[in-house]
Amino acid sequence: MSFQRFDISPNPAGESKRPHLSVFRFASFQSSRRRSQAPPAYSVDDVVVTRQQLHVRVLHWLRIAIASITFLVSIVIVACSATALKTYANTHNTAEWILPLWPSTVDLRPTHALLACGIVLAVASIFYLVIAFAPTPLRSDRPLNLTFTILAFLSLFMTIFTTVFASTIDSQLLDSTQAGTLASWTCKWQGFGPVAPGRFTDICATSTAALNLVILMVVIESLSVLLAGWGWWIGAKIKREAREGKADVTHA
Repeated sequence: MSFQRFDISPNPAGESKRPHLSVFRFASFQSSRRRSQAPPAYSVDDVVVTRQQLHVRVLHWLRIAIASITFLVSIVIVACSATALKTYANTHNTAEWILPLWPSTVDLRPTHALLACGIVLAVASIFYLVIAFAPTPLRSDRPLNLTFTILAFLSLFMTIFTTVFASTIDSQLLDSTQAGTLASWTCKWQGFGPVAPGRFTDICATSTAALNLVILMVVIESLSVLLAGWGWWIGAKIKREAREGKADVTHA
């Protein structure tokens, strides 16, 4: 093994062969660069902003879920009500010598109310889903909150009114032998099975299902109103913290 000999004696110009100062400068630059590449520490404000963004995203997708459920349930309500009305239209006109299946007075207002409620809910939910995903000016936070709030209160009012209106008329005509609604008249045959005339059991089932779904929508739309209130609370909190942040910067 051979050893290399280093000459540390002064050179003819009188300079020593020590490492140049630029070597140390480069090493310090490398270490500072590694420190600058390290992830920055998060402040309390960063954590607050991240939580607010998480709340906004959760709120957005909860509203999408509520609108989607509302649309699906409203389609079922429309289908049940329309089926009951179609069956009635096909069976109430009979020949004069045949025993009539229906009373002299049939109140269709509850079924019409259920049908109208389902249509309004379907249109409202579709409208919100469109503006929630389409690149429109309404997609910003405040217009979206306002739109969802209006639709939530409108849907809640429709479902409560329809439930009370249809249930009241059905209960008033439940024991009548001269008049009735589609539900009150056909559900008297519930339990007779095959001997029930004119698909009465089907009309009773679809009418009852439509009314029960509207009652379910009262609960869902109540949740929508709560989500609307949560959205306004989040928006007010973000604005308040933004004003406080600007005030701190101004005083600083």
